[in-house]
Amino acid sequence: MKSWSLLLALVLAAGSPAIAKTVAKPKAPVAKTQKARLSIGKATLSVDIVDNDSLRTLGLSGRKNMDWNSGMLFVFPEAQRRTFWMIDCWFDLDIAYLDKRGTVRDIQTMRIEPGVSPERLSRYPSATTDIVYALEVNRGWMAANNVKVGDRIQSVAAFRARK
Repeated sequence: MKSWSLLLALVLAAGSPAIAKTVAKPKAPVAKTQKARLSIGKATLSVDIVDNDSLRTLGLSGRKNMDWNSGMLFVFPEAQRRTFWMIDCWFDLDIAYLDKRGTVRDIQTMRIEPGVSPERLSRYPSATTDIVYALEVNRGWMAANNVKVGDRIQSVAAFRARK
């Protein structure tokens, strides 16, 4: 048995594609986001819908930028206080926390913190405990489009969290 392991290791090290394919561990499938368009006042956003734990955890991590009229809508299974942070995202964001009807309850600006370890990154908790949705857009988009606390984005209420 030890010689078989050694032989397999040598073959893999030599780069045999036939053996590597059969022995290699398959990658877990990456869930794809749904796309949607949201109207907010006179503005329209193209958003990725992140409605399960794996998508919510990934968020905008690893992205270097995002189109001005694009965003990400986080959909949660129940209402509660939400806290976000900026890990592996390379541009500042505005975040709007929304209740189950799509009413904007809080807006904050999240700033990148290059070189800061994850446990020391700033946290951005919602001001209220009734948050079901969080909408991330480029920093300044909310102000440029006159989005304020109390505004309602009716179409978000159609989205439900998945497992």
